This record gives sequence, C-alpha cells and structure tokens, in this order.
Amino acid sequence: MGTPRVVGRSEALVAVDDLLGAAEVGPAALALSGPPGIGKTTVWLAALDRARERGVLVLASRPVPAEVRLEYSGLREVLDPLSDAVVTLPLPQQRALRAALGVEPSGPGGGPQLVAAAAGTLLRDAAARGPVLLAVDDLQWLDPSSRQAIASACRRTPGRLAILTSARTSDAPAGGDDVPVAVIEPADPRTLTHLPLAPLAPADVAAVARDVAGRPLAATTMERLVEAADGNPLFAVQLAEHWGSRGTPDGLPASLRALVAERLTTLPHATRDLLLTAACLADARLDALAAVHGDVEAVAAAEDAGVARVADGRLRFAHPLFALGVLDAAPPGRRRERHRQLADLAGGAADDEARARHLAYAAAGPEPAALDALDAAADAARRRGATSVAAELGELTLGLGARSPQRLLRAAQDRLGTDAYGRALELAAEALPALTSPLERAGALATVGQARFRLGDIEGAVSALQAALPLAGGDPGLHVSVFGDLATCLLNSGRLEAARAELPEVDPAPSPAGPPMDDGALAELLGARVVIDQLAGLGYHDRIARRALALESADRVSPAIRWPTVNVASALLFSGRPGEALPLLAGAERRCVDRGQETDLWFVQFSTVRAAILLGELTTAAEAAERLDERAGRTEGPVLDLMSRTAEAHLLAWAGRTDEAAATARRTVARFGALGAAHVAALPAAALASVLLAAGDAPSVVTLLRPLERLLAGAGYRHPGFARHLPDLVEALVTAGETGEAAAVLDRYEPVAAHSGEAWLRGVLARGRSAVAAADADVASARHHLERALSCFAAPDLGYERGRALVSLARLERHARRRAAAVAAARRAVAELDAVGCVLWRRVAQDEADRSSGPRSGTALTAMEERVCALAARGLTNRDVAYALTMSPKTVEAHLARAYAKLGIRSRAELGARMSPAPSPPGTEATGKDNT
Repeated sequence: MGTPRVVGRSEALVAVDDLLGAAEVGPAALALSGPPGIGKTTVWLAALDRARERGVLVLASRPVPAEVRLEYSGLREVLDPLSDAVVTLPLPQQRALRAALGVEPSGPGGGPQLVAAAAGTLLRDAAARGPVLLAVDDLQWLDPSSRQAIASACRRTPGRLAILTSARTSDAPAGGDDVPVAVIEPADPRTLTHLPLAPLAPADVAAVARDVAGRPLAATTMERLVEAADGNPLFAVQLAEHWGSRGTPDGLPASLRALVAERLTTLPHATRDLLLTAACLADARLDALAAVHGDVEAVAAAEDAGVARVADGRLRFAHPLFALGVLDAAPPGRRRERHRQLADLAGGAADDEARARHLAYAAAGPEPAALDALDAAADAARRRGATSVAAELGELTLGLGARSPQRLLRAAQDRLGTDAYGRALELAAEALPALTSPLERAGALATVGQARFRLGDIEGAVSALQAALPLAGGDPGLHVSVFGDLATCLLNSGRLEAARAELPEVDPAPSPAGPPMDDGALAELLGARVVIDQLAGLGYHDRIARRALALESADRVSPAIRWPTVNVASALLFSGRPGEALPLLAGAERRCVDRGQETDLWFVQFSTVRAAILLGELTTAAEAAERLDERAGRTEGPVLDLMSRTAEAHLLAWAGRTDEAAATARRTVARFGALGAAHVAALPAAALASVLLAAGDAPSVVTLLRPLERLLAGAGYRHPGFARHLPDLVEALVTAGETGEAAAVLDRYEPVAAHSGEAWLRGVLARGRSAVAAADADVASARHHLERALSCFAAPDLGYERGRALVSLARLERHARRRAAAVAAARRAVAELDAVGCVLWRRVAQDEADRSSGPRSGTALTAMEERVCALAARGLTNRDVAYALTMSPKTVEAHLARAYAKLGIRSRAELGARMSPAPSPPGTEATGKDNT
C-alpha cells in the first residue's frame, strides 16, 4: 500500500519542506501534534517520501503501544539502515550497542550511556556524509530506553540532521485532558518547530470520505458525515466506510461507538435522558430542555465529563459524535416518544418545520398529521429557495411509506437541486412508470436526463431529454427548460449541429401580440441562440444578446447554465471579450448564492476562472477555482471534478508550474475521452499545448491538437473560441514544418472572421498568417501580418494576445538580424505578459529578449538563470527556489546546470563565491557608478 493522499495539509507540507531544507546546512526539528486520527501519520509518511525524493537518508520508527515495554525496540528500527557501520565504532560502543539491540549477550561495561554514545557516533557520522531525517511516529509509544538514547544522540549531532516526530495530545474525540506533547530536541533547540494539526476544512473532510468510498456519497450523507467528523480525517474514514456500505447515514461504526460509549455510559440516567432530548433538537435551548425535563440540573454531569457545554442559553455537544452516540444508544420507541413530546411543544409558524420533523421521527408509518406537516413545510422551503431543506423533508415523507409518483417526482427534483444526482435518478425512475400526464412524464424524463448528464452518462441523458421534448409542448416554460438541458448535453457531447437543429425559431424583437411564452422562458431561448450561433461561426448577435438580458427574470427557477446572463457571458468569452464576460459571471454567481440555487454554479465558476486568467485577475481566478473544487468535492458524478481539474491545469500553466500543469492536463484529457466527451477534452488540452509549446515541443502539440481540431470541425464548431486552441496549433504546425496544413486550418476560419468582424479572431488569424509567411522566408509579409494582429489586439482585455504576438515579432526580427527591433519587441512582450501575470510565456519572452540582446557581461547568464542562481547562492534548496519562482524543481536543476556550465563551476560553494558582489572600487560607494 502506498502513502495515503495528503488532503488539506498544505501548511504541514510546507513545514516539512522547510525542515528538510534547513537540514541541508544544520540541525532542525519539527514536532507534529494533535488528537488521534487528525492526520499526523499521513503527514509523517509524506515527509518520509519527500526526504527520499531529495536523497536524504531516512531513519524511522513507528512504535505501537505493545512495544512501549520492549527495551530498545525503537532504537533498533532507527539504526537498522546504519547496521553496516556498527563495526566502525570503538569496541566498547560496539559491544554495548549489539547487546542493547539483542545481537549478542550483554557484556561488562555496557549501559544506557554507552548505548547512547554509540547511537550518537553513528548519527554524527551519517550526518557528516549527507542530510539525515530521523523520524518517529507516535512518539508517546516509543520505549523509554530508545527515547533516552535517541534524544541523547540528537542533542549531540550538530550536523545535517532533521528530526521529525508526531505525538498525540488526547485520546478523546473532544473535551478530554490534553497530555504534554513529547518531543526530541535537536542540538540547537531554537530550530525546533511545534506544529499542532488543526481539524480539516469541510471540503477536505469530504474529499477524504470520497477517497474511502471510491465514489461520491449522497449529498445528505456527506453533509452529516462532514458534521459528525468535525474535521477529524480518521472519523471521516470510519464513517464513510460504515455509512457508504449501508447506503444511509445511520448509526456509528463499532470503533466510534465504543469510543463514545466509554464517555456516555458513566453518566447518570437523568443526564443521559436530558442529552437524548438535546440530540433530538436542532437547537437545544435550555428553555426547551426545561419544558421536557422540568429543570436542566442534570447537564452539570455532562459538562464535568466533557461531553457537553452550556453557553448562550444553549446546550452544545463537545463533539457531534456524542450526539450521534446518544441517539444510537436509545431504543427506537424511546426516541419516537421523545420526538412526539417535542412536536407537541412546538408552536407557531416559525416552528412549522421543526414540528414536521418531530412528527416524522415520531411516526411509525404514513400518519396523516405527519404527512400534511411535511408537505406544508417542504412547499414553504421551496418557495424560499431552500432546496436542501425541501429535499430532506421529502425523504422523511418517503421514509414513512408515502411514495405516490407525484411525491417521488417532487423528491427527485429536490434531490437534483442538492446535487444528489444518483438519488434523483433513482426516485425519478421509480416515479416514471406510474405517471400518466404528458407534462408529468416530461418532468420526470427531464429529471432523469439532468441526473444522467451530471453522472457522466451523456448518451443516456440525451435519450431521456429527446423523449421529454415532445411531451413538454403543452407548457412553453417546461419546453424551454427541456430544450436548454438537451442543448447542454448535445454541446457537451460534441453535437453542435444537432443542438442548432433543436433550437426553436423565435423572433427576438418584441411582438405587439406578445410572445407565446413568458419573458423568462423567451430570454433563455434567446441566450441559448447567442452562444450556439457563436460557436457555429455565425458571429456574436449583439442585438439578440441585449434583448435576452433585458427579458431575463431573476425570479425564474432554472439551472444557472441556462440563464441568459451566463450564456451571453460564454459567448463574449468565446469571442475574445473576457473583460465584458467577467462582470456578468460575477453577477450570476451572486444571484446563485443569494437564492441558494447552486445547481450548475460550477459552470459559472469555471467560466470565471477562464475569463479572470486572461485578464490577469489571478486572485479572482484562484478563488473561483477553489470554490469550484470545493463544490466538486461534495458532488456526485465526474463532470464537476473534471471541470475543476481543467481549471487547475490552466492556472498551473499560467503560473509556469509546467510539470504539475502537464500532469494534471494529461490525466484530465484522458478522463474526458473515457467519458465520451472527447471534444471537451480540448479545454485541458489547450493548457497542455501551451506548456508544451513554451518548452519548444511543437511535434507533441501537433499530435495533441490536430485530432481535436478535426473533431471540433466535424461537430459543427466553426469558431475556435471554445478552447482557444487555434493559435498554438498553427504555431506548432509551422514549427514542425507543416506549413501547408497550417495555412489550410487558417483558411477554414477566414470566412467566419470576415462575417463576424471579430477583433480577436482576426488577430489570431493574422498571427498565424505571419508564421506561415515567416516559414516561407517572406519577412515583409510576416511583419505586416503581425502589425495587423497587434492592431486587432488593441483592446485592454487582450493583453495576453498582444504579448504572444510580440514574442512572435521578436523572433521574426531576431531571425532577420534586426537586433534592436527584436529586443524592443521582446521587452514589450515581457511587459504585456507581466501585466497579466502569465509566468509561462513571460519566461519565453524574457529568453527571447536575452537572445536578442546577446550575452551579458561577465556571467553570460539569462535573466532567469541569474534569478535562480541568486536564490541558490543564498542557501535555498532547489525545491525552495522552485516555490519562490513558481516553477518545478526539475526546471531549477536545468537552469543551474546551464549556469554552472557557463560559469565554469561545479558546486554551490563556488556558486556562492561567484554570485557574491565584488567590493566596490574606491570612490564609487556614494554614486553607485564604476569609475574605471
């Protein structure tokens, strides 16, 4: 079994890297601490992997409670990799150590001091040869003799020694007494860092649970799991295994039940009874508890035991597991009776939902009073946009046995709104055979289609939605909704022409007689037409877009992916106008959040990432990507995760983190292909192509993008803005010597550019024509095309395109031996790419500037080589330099190798000497000028 995936521990991993970096020059220590299950061992194992990747010698021990009385058992593990060096020890130390480790019988003169001295000698010798990591997991279980010897050896090792320990602070889920954190100090105690591991964020808990389950859990199950785990990854693992196998978030696994019962069974009966009432309440106010029990004096025992605490007039469990444990231990009849008492006490409109829940939990079957209360509360929740509440209440209704097809359909639609796609599909499929009304059947089929799409079954989704479309004709609003979902599926399966064929003909102009549908539905149709026609190469319909936005109804309930605002923003983004798209997308996200309507919010967030990157608003892009990733982590189906990985690949590529970007993009391209959405693979492929092209690997770019270009063209995509892959494909084809094919690709898009007059597309084609002309040695024509491209890219939100065009111009001028013009163009490119934060192509531009300006005096290093060498000369490791300059460690190694060759040096010591500033000649200190 490999090392577990590290989730949500970036701070700890940075601390590990700092530890290993510091140990390259002297002793350092990192002490991890936290309660059981918080993830100490996962970080500890990851640290060992990172150390081995650096070539660090690892001496490790993982003691267990049974070994705490076994003398020197931990020391034996730690010194095992050094066993061959024992023969180099002085004879008394050899004998003492061999006896301690059980290799030979104990002889005269041995003892703890001599064993510690022997361990210290081995450790110092190892640290003199190279960096060493001495790592002990669960230090509290290390036997005392080993701890004494290891601690003594570490204190006496001033060399390159990193010490990593982990220790637990409490055995209780919460409320227990912390124990002192055990540590092993280095030779210099000032280099010891304490790092208590905090609870994981909810999104990270969900990611851990998903890894264990091997599939996304139902939304309600995941919500309860995240609440119950309370940031503890081990609890998340155990709950995911237990609830995932049962299919429902009920009960506790045996391990957690025993842990909780140990604390609860010691409490008086009156206290446990009061805690049962508190566990049955969503808000355990003291007055509510008193209404049931007369007083709340029994809570004192729970506080004393650390099970619960009172604050602000409420009783709160010290950990959610205690509430689950109380409910798990109570007999079902007793729980039902308590809920019935609480239902009788609930009163007023504000308590309608709480009363409905208590009645449901008190009922043993479909009791009319409970069903009526649940239906009324669910309707109220839908009206206020609380879809998740409606979904929970609907499940309670079904659980009581009230499973009419109408109730099943409503529950399925509610579940769809909470991203519980598997459950929505299950409920809709159960309802469908019993539904006879065409509109109800259309609604059920539409729900099936939406759920299948999000679960990755695109063909099944298309089939269901095509069956629903004719049945929805009697309701224009429903008909538009079904078409919108069908168009989304067709577009995502590469069938643009089929989507256009299904698009109803609607006159965008106002009609005196009024449209045959409400304005909100008409606006959605018009918005769909704008984006579909844009992709089909028919241009951006400004008049239709403005009409769609004017008619859009913020009160219309529909997925965000169908909103006119979102479709118009997409069309603007595809047409090279990210500056106009981004404000629309920001407004759409606010609307989603304000209404609690988060279905398809992922599409808004993904589009936001794309637009913000192009504008250089990288904080906005990173925050949107983080929200998208968090949402993907708690959503069923592969679609959201794939879009999140695509956003990640683009951000990594833009930041110049090439190895990570390439790996992420390659995996995502392959997964899209396996899903049957090969054309959507063009999105991550574009990020990969940019990385490859910046590295000079044009043949790989051609191999990657050529089939995708043909696939998109065959699917009816006449505009290249969907993936923005065209510029890199043409440049790669020309570089690879395929100028004829490059010209043919450009010819394919010329009519679209002529028809639309779109500045971005005209500029892209002009840059491509320049590359073809340059390959044909027609420098004048190539220069003319680039000047046209730069004119087309004059808009403020096309800074990235200007930068890329200027890089091409710098190369052209350099090959034409116009050095001054080449340097000027390259420096302008650097400035443009700096302005949008594109590290990847800024490096290319800087390298072009360095080439054109010739070797620098003295070192002849490029600007990037100088930056790398300057940081390395200060003592930073390759990983530290990579982090500082947002590149990979391998790229740092490549820069250093070239710099060493240029400088004629072979070590970092020589580099430090060469990079140190020379003393200033006399008289130059004040002016900073060289007087020679």
